[in-house]
Amino acid sequence: MSPVYVSPSRDLLFVVASTSHVCQRMSFSLQMVLYMGIVVYAPALALEAVTGLNQVFSIVIVGVVCTFYATLGGMKAVLITDIYQSLLMFASVFCVIICAWVKAGSLETIWRVAQENGRINFTNFSVDPTERHTWFTQILGGSATYLAIYGVNQTQVQRLMAVRSLSAARAALWWCLPILCLLSVSTCFSGLCIYWYYRDCDPLLEGRVNSRDQVMPLFVVDTMGEYTGLAGLFVSGIFCASLSTISSIISSLAAVTLEDYLKPLVSCCAKRTLTDRQTLWYSKLLSLFFGALCIGMAFMAGSIGGLLQAALSIFGIIGGPLLGLFTLGMYVTKANEKGAIGGLLISLVFCFWIGFGQPKPPLVSLDMSTAGCPINRSYTRDIFLQAATAKVEDEHFFYLYRISYMWYAALGFVIAFFGGWLLSWLFAVLNWDNNRRIYQDADCKLIKHDLFVPPLAKRLQRRQMPLLVVTGTSSEIGGISVETASAPPRLDEIEWEKHKAVA
Repeated sequence: MSPVYVSPSRDLLFVVASTSHVCQRMSFSLQMVLYMGIVVYAPALALEAVTGLNQVFSIVIVGVVCTFYATLGGMKAVLITDIYQSLLMFASVFCVIICAWVKAGSLETIWRVAQENGRINFTNFSVDPTERHTWFTQILGGSATYLAIYGVNQTQVQRLMAVRSLSAARAALWWCLPILCLLSVSTCFSGLCIYWYYRDCDPLLEGRVNSRDQVMPLFVVDTMGEYTGLAGLFVSGIFCASLSTISSIISSLAAVTLEDYLKPLVSCCAKRTLTDRQTLWYSKLLSLFFGALCIGMAFMAGSIGGLLQAALSIFGIIGGPLLGLFTLGMYVTKANEKGAIGGLLISLVFCFWIGFGQPKPPLVSLDMSTAGCPINRSYTRDIFLQAATAKVEDEHFFYLYRISYMWYAALGFVIAFFGGWLLSWLFAVLNWDNNRRIYQDADCKLIKHDLFVPPLAKRLQRRQMPLLVVTGTSSEIGGISVETASAPPRLDEIEWEKHKAVA
């Protein structure tokens, strides 16, 4: 069992065995279908808060525009538009920070207010997995989540495959780190800026918004409405973030469906292969289909709580088990297909159980003040919120349902990896499956070392290939000549170009 991955050293692409490959692709498709509804719903909330525009209209607009250029231009059009959309997204976040900076007089004031009111906590080293955010949830759980996103996610791999060369793909991955860190820091600090502005009058308690996700757009209206164009720039940034993500998802889902489902089905049933022209048209039709599905899923996303937590939960629930599956195939030579699939399924069932099981405790919000709100506002909302909080505190929740969402990916990874390893050993002992697919010969002596991560591949290669070749036909050294075994030819660029056409 060997997954599809891009090795950081030998840079080879390879394909999983058919059954595990299908399971992985189905898991990815489910993950993206669930996620894209959230991505389209988020800008609809922002547009409603800023302009009062109907959510239905904004959802349809975002979905139609994404589908249009993803269908016509493919992944390269998605990459080109992503660049400009990312710049506009950063501009929107920095507009929020600069505006709050001007009103507060200094960034130090914003930071001091956040510290005094418990918004900054760098000393929470609790090992309790039910605590939402600690050092361990962010470092361990966050590492697993982002490894799943950038290491085994088809959307990211397809973006890398669309660039001109393997070295460019490596450079793009390295550039992701500082850019992502800058985005995370800037968005977190923009949240502190918004808190400083509304510290004495929470707009949710005041009844001006219906969700915490609408507070940032409301801040833009309250602070930038007097400056022509700034509110529009912010809304454009939110829409750009959504457009870049959705277009990538649509293109990836269309490629996966075409290559892994449609082409094998046509080959099996019609006994023929699709021509290039037919492949192009089917790809466009699939993009249209997933664009329509994206719009439909967005209407269902309204029942979800916090959008950021929901998005990361989905990546953890499905991405964690997939990361375990890929890691098992890249690191364990004794793994077999049935064991790997068993580990993946057990992990997915467990993660879906703890991720979507009910009842769950509601999100706990830090204290907010209404002391600075207008006197004539209604306090009915406060009464209902306090009643709901009191009821929740007395209710007992199942322990696994209280685990922080940041642990979903880590738990899924551990269960899939060790569960697959254990089941592979058990199936091999019972003669239910074996790992003959990774060997080049019938005696299972010569292993295909390029299927594994570079350190393990080099060790396997040294074990299997002698450094000295002794021949009895030469008279140069007493009838014996010593030759250095030549290194196997590099296949990375060949494999890269071969799979680029498919991606």
